[in-house]
Amino acid sequence: MSHAIYAASAEAFSASLGSLAAILAQASQREDAAKLPAASLYPDMFPLSTQVQLACFHASSGTARLMGREVAGRPAVQELDLPGLQALAEGTQKSLAALTELEFAGAEARRINMPLQPPMVLDIDGVNFLHRWLVPNFYFHYVTSYDILRHKGLPIGKKDYLAHLARFMTPTA
Repeated sequence: MSHAIYAASAEAFSASLGSLAAILAQASQREDAAKLPAASLYPDMFPLSTQVQLACFHASSGTARLMGREVAGRPAVQELDLPGLQALAEGTQKSLAALTELEFAGAEARRINMPLQPPMVLDIDGVNFLHRWLVPNFYFHYVTSYDILRHKGLPIGKKDYLAHLARFMTPTA
């Protein structure tokens, strides 16, 4: 089971963050690059900068919790430009890629007790944490980052969103 937990978290998040970093690199080349980190899809939604930071936070803190490591809590959101966001995505991606399946031993049954908005806490086993909390939260912020850039006219599509699958694609004979 630790292989499935590892593959669905560290391995999958690392691949997706590699694709996100490439998309952010494309966005950095635009004339309006300085305005993009503050862009959002709707006034009450977090801007691109926060979306990227939250995707990276969920990926790193969630995998740490699955491995039984302590997490200090959500760091303060920083004002980052596109190169800073790209560096964050790349750094998180590399950290996740360095993890091993063995580090996830016992993750499926591990109790995760995570503070939410006071007085609430999330008290859940590793499998349910992964599938009901971590994966939805990571992909929400990952997809929203992509959507903001697409909405702002960056010429990206599904091939960019799923760029991490390229190594598995081959032409038919």
